[in-house]
Amino acid sequence: MTDRKIEVSAISILENVTIRRLKKSDLPDLEWDGEYTHFRNLFLNLYKRILNGTAMAWIAELIGMGMIGQIFLQLNCDRPELADGWNRAYMYSFRIKPPYRSLGIGSRMLDIVEQYLLSKRFTRMTLNVARDNTDAIRLYRRRGFEIVAEEPGIWSYVDHLGSWRTVHEPSWRMEKLLHL
Repeated sequence: MTDRKIEVSAISILENVTIRRLKKSDLPDLEWDGEYTHFRNLFLNLYKRILNGTAMAWIAELIGMGMIGQIFLQLNCDRPELADGWNRAYMYSFRIKPPYRSLGIGSRMLDIVEQYLLSKRFTRMTLNVARDNTDAIRLYRRRGFEIVAEEPGIWSYVDHLGSWRTVHEPSWRMEKLLHL
């Protein structure tokens, strides 16, 4: 396929992508056909935090294909270096399905999150990224994020079957200063 055909294909996909806020009816689709079913309880907790005003979430939908991307934002948490409720917010679970990566969808989603934060007078956005996720690190650096700390990346959750799971994913904490 020529570069021109790839470019036209990417444009036609982008024209058919809608980015909108997460609704309760979207929760099953966050499981991505079973790939993230074990996070079902986390998705429900996210929705509860959205209702109480401490979190936000957006999804990307492609006409005829459904959900192809997601991004979550925690506005406040027990770790103020990540999110403090007034100045700093924490972005997480930013995913684009593999066939739709590198088409600009992720950048559009980041733009929406940044504009939302600016409208709420936040000045910083943080995230944790796995140290071995070089593609994501490259994207975040291109978008103005800088590595500010190491994170052990150890956290636990209760999966959809009621079992405790522990994740160990050494990460970098990255931060971006937001500008109008």
